[in-house]
Amino acid sequence: MNLSWGCRAFLLLATLASAAETPDLRILAKEARPAVYLLAIQDEDGEVKGSGTGFLVSPDGLLVTNHHVVSGAKHILAKAENGGLFPVVHVVASDPANDLALLQVEGQNLPCLSLAPPNSAEAGTRIAVIGSPLGLEGTLTEGIVSARRKLPGQKREVLQISAAISQGSSGSPVLDAQGRVVGVASFLLAEGQSLYFATPSEKLQALLRRSGKSPSAPIPSVASATNSVPARTYTVRSGDTLTRICRELKSQGRQTTPDQIRALNQLATNAVIRPGQVLKIP
Repeated sequence: MNLSWGCRAFLLLATLASAAETPDLRILAKEARPAVYLLAIQDEDGEVKGSGTGFLVSPDGLLVTNHHVVSGAKHILAKAENGGLFPVVHVVASDPANDLALLQVEGQNLPCLSLAPPNSAEAGTRIAVIGSPLGLEGTLTEGIVSARRKLPGQKREVLQISAAISQGSSGSPVLDAQGRVVGVASFLLAEGQSLYFATPSEKLQALLRRSGKSPSAPIPSVASATNSVPARTYTVRSGDTLTRICRELKSQGRQTTPDQIRALNQLATNAVIRPGQVLKIP
């Protein structure tokens, strides 16, 4: 079949655009997971009554999740990828109509996600979701934005997505190819197949403005991650303690202390490190 020059040019442009919008999932997961938290919802006795997902949008601990995840909770505990535990200090703001909540955890210089420009998620936009379905932390799924729509009986606009979400995924970030947040996973329709929905990030931006908060200092974008200088890290081995790690690093010419490692990784004083855990090194 012979194609005209115009058709060939269109196909070439479509191919290039598709390649530019396809996320490198390995880089995206590596860069975004440290900013995504498993949320344990507790009653007044400290018993876990449910779970969800949240993600940081500022390095000083501003965390986003769904309103329905935290509604009625007496205590909320956020667990980071590295095992660090962060009690939620208070609820900063909530938007029940759009199923959003802003929480505050204590911390500084924490990895966080940036928000995509308004209305950048259109039908066909490739996306990935990182969440904690059924408590399985750091679960990555991919798909596309299927549509922007208002569902019958609902007034709010939602993103319909094909990336799978399950119970516990509520509050997960929906990320574009550059690792920016285009939505917040919210709910699924059990009576259908692959019908998953997220709140558009524009609603989150509006809530941030109303609460007087603003996201800042995002993690490096996926697009530039391959050109960045890798951070110093140490993978914990069997039998390691922070003191032993410091001795090992000293033999390699790196001077640090257990307290410095603990502070950099936001580890509690009595935190237990596990084999395979990746620690940032000063």
